[in-house]
Amino acid sequence: SCGPFEGNGLEDKYIRVEFQFRGSPHIHVFIWLKNAPKYDKNNPKSIEQCIEFIDKLISVNAKSTEFSEELINVQRHKHSHTCKKHVKNGIKCRFDIPYFPMRKTMILEPFSDDEKFTKKEREEISKNRQNVIEELGKISKDTDNSLTFEEFLEHVNINEEEYIKMIRSELKKAKVFLKRAPNEIRINAYNSMIMSLHRANMDIQFILDPYSCLMYCVDYINKSENGMSKLLREALNELKKGNSTVKERLRVIANKFLNSSEISAQEAVYHILSIPLSISSRSTVFINTNRPENRISMLKSDEILQKLEPDSNDVFVEGLIDMYTNIPDEMKNVCLTDFASLYNVSKKKADNAQITEF
Repeated sequence: SCGPFEGNGLEDKYIRVEFQFRGSPHIHVFIWLKNAPKYDKNNPKSIEQCIEFIDKLISVNAKSTEFSEELINVQRHKHSHTCKKHVKNGIKCRFDIPYFPMRKTMILEPFSDDEKFTKKEREEISKNRQNVIEELGKISKDTDNSLTFEEFLEHVNINEEEYIKMIRSELKKAKVFLKRAPNEIRINAYNSMIMSLHRANMDIQFILDPYSCLMYCVDYINKSENGMSKLLREALNELKKGNSTVKERLRVIANKFLNSSEISAQEAVYHILSIPLSISSRSTVFINTNRPENRISMLKSDEILQKLEPDSNDVFVEGLIDMYTNIPDEMKNVCLTDFASLYNVSKKKADNAQITEF
């Protein structure tokens, strides 16, 4: 109950260290908490529980008495060339900052396909959005502004219902909007206890759906270095023209990878000291789903090969899929993924016969 997640113990985690530009490491973390509420847009109680959970663990409070102005400024986003992207009407921050001020924390859904707007309504929404964006641009430069949420709405000449409607009209999926005063529109979300211990920038979010979590993993956390994929493809194409062995090909690719990577002093320290760049509370099993003729197999040891009949083709170590095809009849209802993740295979000899146990 005294930890940063106030009684919600850690159930699972995935951590990835990334190095960028200046070379300093920053960490992407997924955590699954025990007894955390699950979002169900059709269940008002679920929505209420999620909002209560978010407000308990996440804050953007710029006037917190716990922290100095200097520490709060660490959380304040400053636009740079890395966050700017070109859009139809100019340049926009790819993190959608400044954020929208909100009277209270809300989880907003996009309008359904059945909810159509008239031309007049669309024009009104577009006008409101332009007014809001212009006002956000003005007040985002003044971190000392004392506007209330209600005064902000008066400045843009719309009521709260029209404001929420304007925000929802741009959404493609459900999104959390934190309670946020107009002077907090550039502050990244933080956890108070982690902030007091870590004393560095963070951005903490409540994940609403598994798909977003998956896409973040694939597109962002596990992204490869710029240009590296192209270099490796070129190396592979060159190797295909020759008669290199698998071992020689692997050596060429490894050298290409190592010699073409630019790393900072901090990243070099991580590698030299064998500090892990990723940590997971769950292990993974690789399943080679290539066609049989494209799968690479490992030769058995010389000792075993010497004992085989001269015309034997049984020269490769049995792989996961080979083991799966030989499972006993009582396991025929076990699928490949369950077999890979839930079963261990052990082989032992008894009375001059080899026994396989699952």
